Amino acid sequence: MTTDVQAPAPARASARPPAPDPTDRRTRALTRAVVALCTAAITVEGFDLIVYGVAMPSMLADSNLGLDKSLAGTLGSLVYLGMLIGAIVCGPLADRLGRRRLVLASGVIFTLFTVGCAVAATPWQFGLFRLLAGIGMGGVMPSCVALAKEYAPRGRSALVATIVLAGVPVGGVLAALTAAVWGDSLGWRGLFGVGAALSTLVFAGVYTLLPDSRPGAADAPDLRATPSTVSVGSPESGGGLASGGPTAEAKNPSPARSVLSDGRTRTTVLFVVANFAVLLAWYGLNTWLTQLMREMDYPLGSALQFTLVLNLGAVIGSFAIAAVADRIGPRFVTIGSALLSAVAVVGLSLGGNTVVVLCLTALAGVGAHSSLTVLNDWVASSYPASIRATALGYVSGFGRAGAIVAPLLGGWILTASLGPTTVFYVFAAAAALSAAALLAIPHRRA
Repeated sequence: MTTDVQAPAPARASARPPAPDPTDRRTRALTRAVVALCTAAITVEGFDLIVYGVAMPSMLADSNLGLDKSLAGTLGSLVYLGMLIGAIVCGPLADRLGRRRLVLASGVIFTLFTVGCAVAATPWQFGLFRLLAGIGMGGVMPSCVALAKEYAPRGRSALVATIVLAGVPVGGVLAALTAAVWGDSLGWRGLFGVGAALSTLVFAGVYTLLPDSRPGAADAPDLRATPSTVSVGSPESGGGLASGGPTAEAKNPSPARSVLSDGRTRTTVLFVVANFAVLLAWYGLNTWLTQLMREMDYPLGSALQFTLVLNLGAVIGSFAIAAVADRIGPRFVTIGSALLSAVAVVGLSLGGNTVVVLCLTALAGVGAHSSLTVLNDWVASSYPASIRATALGYVSGFGRAGAIVAPLLGGWILTASLGPTTVFYVFAAAAALSAAALLAIPHRRA
């Protein structure tokens, strides 16, 4: 008697494909939510930041406020001084306490003091509120960039950084459109009030929906770790072999020291110089472009168009630039963007046909903002994950001095009757300096 052994039946051609992993769907949805919320937070920051530039002609015309161009430049610089303080203080705090906490705390600060700007009775009261609002603004950026990078898909970090930081020019576009459509009825106080209202709505959503660092991510700060419990070989410690005890503590330098250790001093200093220069060019244009075009005899409606086009060019062009950066790396893309900005701003100084000047304005926005956003991705990729937010905070914080100087320079030059052409030359030279500093950075990855 023989036993028939049945061969396994061939798989049916109509068999269903394996069901998609719901975990992957949840991960993608969470990534999109984090990027969207961080971008929204940066967008309302961009509105509150850039609204000063589009409101300036109205503020200068307000006899009750008593502004002149020099004082307007001084007041414009105070928000960037606050951002310097906020970035330097909040970057390390985000690495220690968690990104979400710092995003929320910083957002509440700049929203409250933007309300203060809307109701300020004197120029220096307005300046104090802008300074304090700037501290909150400076804390939002490094926390949002570091948090979004934790959730970024592999090979898409430059694109994610660009999406998040595109919020600044998107906010600028919204500010320019609001001023163009409702500026006459709102006045400068109403423009700041709109910014505060938008910030309130966005940070209510951030409080409800934004998660903290991704569990298990290399970037995630371990809020429970101490020098005696963290393994020196872990990402939190920065390397080593032993664990625990005084030896581990001695080999676990603070994030602030780590950005200047292990041969990183030159790289950090050059990043700061490059960031200083490109911020001078970018925020100098955003602060003064509308007024500079008025000085060059363009009517107010046309002058507002230039600020709108500057930020639209920054938004649209930066995505194309980021796609290139993700393929070939950030180094040459950042340098080329800074040079593009320098050339375009020189072209702006010549004035002439409105269409040509608008095209040059768009290119200036593409170059300046793209060099800034891809520079942040370059910085984030050049330091270990455990000190990434600290490095971003220090580079953007100390570099923020360029944004502080930009409004002052514009005011001083115009008050000295040197004309708008000189202002454009200064901003173009700053973009060229940024490119030179970036060229001098050695090739190195974390």
